[in-house]
Amino acid sequence: MLAEAVLQGVALVLLDSGAWDRDRGLIAGERWTPTGWTPGWFPLPDLVVIKAAAGDGWADLDSWIRRNRPVIADSAMNKLAFHTLLSGSPLRCHAIPTVAIPADAMDATLTAVFREHRNAVVKPVDGRRGFGIQFIHRDSGRSGPDGLGDDDGLWRVQHGQDTVRGTLNDVVAHVRSRIAGRLRYRSYLAQRFIRSVAGDGRPADIRVHVQRRADGAWGVTRAYVRLAEVGSFLTNISQGGYQGPLDGFLQGRRVAGAAALQDRILTLALEVARLIETTKSLPLSELGIDLALDDEDRLWVIEANAFPQSSLHEHARAEHAIGYAVAVARGLAGHARQVGEEGCGPR
Repeated sequence: MLAEAVLQGVALVLLDSGAWDRDRGLIAGERWTPTGWTPGWFPLPDLVVIKAAAGDGWADLDSWIRRNRPVIADSAMNKLAFHTLLSGSPLRCHAIPTVAIPADAMDATLTAVFREHRNAVVKPVDGRRGFGIQFIHRDSGRSGPDGLGDDDGLWRVQHGQDTVRGTLNDVVAHVRSRIAGRLRYRSYLAQRFIRSVAGDGRPADIRVHVQRRADGAWGVTRAYVRLAEVGSFLTNISQGGYQGPLDGFLQGRRVAGAAALQDRILTLALEVARLIETTKSLPLSELGIDLALDDEDRLWVIEANAFPQSSLHEHARAEHAIGYAVAVARGLAGHARQVGEEGCGPR
């Protein structure tokens, strides 16, 4: 960010949300100089990008900043709100079937979802980096020739590297034991599990990092595949996952019309970003859109992340972040363009 700021002729200051002087109109921070980071008190810059806030006086500071300067404040949607938005949009065919888990009907909800989908996911609606996710699968037995109903046979639930096997009732009880206490202070959802794998069978999903550019338009900064460790369903880098090129992933899957599918992936990610932006009062600058590609090469939208990691493409991210910030500061960037009515397209 510092290097790109210099290249684009921008002075970058890191501000401290916990220290400001209302009377003098100054805020504490640090600025890079040839001798290193130099602390000081600074007037508000031409644009403020809010990445994190702390301190008891944050509400007053936030209000002061927004009254006096243009602001970029990326914010996430929780997974249930995002599902509702997606399901009510032209992109509804990409929404994964999802329900909230009510505290007063937990067992009934979990049982119904597991029976319906036979492969499901339970996760917190505000979760990040793959923490707290449980995967439920029906291993054997089904109503019919084998004489087993859904409550019989073998089910399993996997979280992290731990796997528990048993009947459907056993699995429901195990999931309940892990989330019941937490439901007092956070929400959970259950959804259909989408089997999305690489050519070698490892679980995989697609991350598309999109950003607003200097002209205000959304663009793709990087699209890549995330691969899970053997024996895990989690593709997050923080959970031991790997990154790889998107075209190699599609070729490994032997996808017919791989080039056209890659174009659809990028287009869908941009459409999701524009859709989310319609719900925001302030301009978004970036999103990480996660997609699954099932066995029939159908695309599903898993979630959208407001603060995507970019450890392997930091400079590209910085180029667009600084360029868009300059555009907003100068009042040159547009905002909240609607998603098109042909959002689902062919599949």
